[in-house]
Amino acid sequence: MIPRTAPLCALLLACSHGPRRDVTPPIPGEAPQAAAQQASTAIAPALTTAEMIEHVLSRTTFGSRPEDRDRLARIGIAAFLEEQLHPEGIDDGALEHQLSRFGALREPPGALVRKLVAQRQARKRNALLEDAPPPPDGMDAGPAMRAPAVRREAIAQLAQAKVLRAVSSRRQLQEVMADFWFNHFNVFANKADEAALLPEYEERAIRANALGSFPELLEATARSPAMLVYLDNWRSAAPRPRAMSKRGLNENYARELLELHTLGVDGGYTQQDIVEVARCFTGWTVADPRTDPHFVFRPGMHDFGAKAVLGHVIPAGGGEEDGEQVLRILAAHPSTARFIASKLVRRFVSDEPPESLVASVAATYQRTRGDIRSMLRTVFDSPAFWSRSAVRAKVRSPLELVAAALRGLEAKIDDPLPLAKALARIGEPLYLAQAPTGYPDRAETWLSSGAMLARIDFGLQLANGRIPGTQVDLAPLAAATPAGALDKAAARLGVADLSEKTRAYVLDELQRSRPQLMTARAVGLLLGAPEMQRR
Repeated sequence: MIPRTAPLCALLLACSHGPRRDVTPPIPGEAPQAAAQQASTAIAPALTTAEMIEHVLSRTTFGSRPEDRDRLARIGIAAFLEEQLHPEGIDDGALEHQLSRFGALREPPGALVRKLVAQRQARKRNALLEDAPPPPDGMDAGPAMRAPAVRREAIAQLAQAKVLRAVSSRRQLQEVMADFWFNHFNVFANKADEAALLPEYEERAIRANALGSFPELLEATARSPAMLVYLDNWRSAAPRPRAMSKRGLNENYARELLELHTLGVDGGYTQQDIVEVARCFTGWTVADPRTDPHFVFRPGMHDFGAKAVLGHVIPAGGGEEDGEQVLRILAAHPSTARFIASKLVRRFVSDEPPESLVASVAATYQRTRGDIRSMLRTVFDSPAFWSRSAVRAKVRSPLELVAAALRGLEAKIDDPLPLAKALARIGEPLYLAQAPTGYPDRAETWLSSGAMLARIDFGLQLANGRIPGTQVDLAPLAAATPAGALDKAAARLGVADLSEKTRAYVLDELQRSRPQLMTARAVGLLLGAPEMQRR
């Protein structure tokens, strides 16, 4: 029996707007408790230890599991945070074994690009034989204009691997930050040959620097063929006489570098700064793009004239170092410190970042020259992070929701492809955010009646064993009464503090259920409940 979803969707929408009312040393053992106590008031008392455990897991992982709660209660929150801040000390061999099935992700970019080029050429030859014009590269206007199978397979493998990492990795904070930084430095997988460049980009530029140094992360993305192609800098060159070259200056990367990657839209730069930055990055390009794509600096494309960026004079005669100097200027700029701080606080605290915490994290950025671990420690050691108003103040993205459900139910995943497809239906097709902004980290991005219905449907399908390739054992949650089934399911999913409205609605639905379906129904309804949509 399928529950009535319309009332649940209405309840979800009604409850989903707004929250419920180094180089620094490691986090001291008492820091989280002290910060939580400092955040307490007569109206909003300090979080209990159980609430603190659930809260920190909801923010630093993709969802709590029973074993995670037990471990935090045993070793303490501060020890857990330090462990997650140093993923190199965590054995993730089991995940690596799972990922070994994805052959495309282990191939060098050149091998994948060559396959894409060969398939594209074959499609064009076939189109000519059929006396029809070949489809524009990257377009999808029907069966005759679909993306090459090699590209689709590469994107599918990337998406499946991301799902497995979110659900199964023991290095949870690293994966949370890899997702955060990928959206910050977004690359669209369906442009040109990006699908072949993304595995290396995500692993070497993003994940390797996710908890390290922001300046190093910034430079790694700037030199990545994936970013150079996505934002067209690989074609940017100093203007030449028309007879010599059709290439000219391209401002796309320079604009997004200033607006999205560093200073922010209100960071104090001008249109002339964009032009000057674009001039500095001329010659930063990609060699052998169709056989062995890799970064190269080509002097013949570079503008060797003097430039002025944000008041800094870059003398004439420089080459590759012009771009390097721009990256140093931007990484050290106070606007960058504030912009990165505001995004981190938005991700870990609330959609409206507390000004005092943003200022503290920005100060940490400047003091440590962009050390990401240090900024995160500042967040985790703050009363704002541990305030009751921050609990479930964030709406989960589709990836966060699906991963949290799978982790909470300790699901066994044999085939992650149906889960990746479910994410697309809910509204987050992985690696396919077309805009340079990536997927925004705000509630309004994910809240619509259609998205809510898709979330509810996913929860019901998962609870009833209808997601191919994913197994969920609900036997441990069986109970003799509706209240018992609800309490067990809520505790397992980390939403024991249900609102009166949610509890009443679910109990009413369970009263209508046959006993043999009660456990699955309780789980399915909770997966679609307002409390489960928030972290």
